[in-house]
Amino acid sequence: MWARIKGCCLHSLTVAWGYCLAIAGALMQAIDTAADALGDPSLRDQISAAIGDAKTVGRILLGISVVTIIARLRSLRKVS
Repeated sequence: MWARIKGCCLHSLTVAWGYCLAIAGALMQAIDTAADALGDPSLRDQISAAIGDAKTVGRILLGISVVTIIARLRSLRKVS
């Protein structure tokens, strides 16, 4: 299983970290929808108090993950 995960990440921990950031960003953007579906308006307020606007944080994490993955793929291409 680990070999398959390493293969998906091109044997790079940096690419794996970028994927983790992308997943976290997507989850952050979906929190508002999940709070509405659960019918708990206080959940959104609690999350906003802890981290700020969840959609903005999600977009920032997605942007960081894209830059991280592109930078690592660029350096992998130079080595090859």
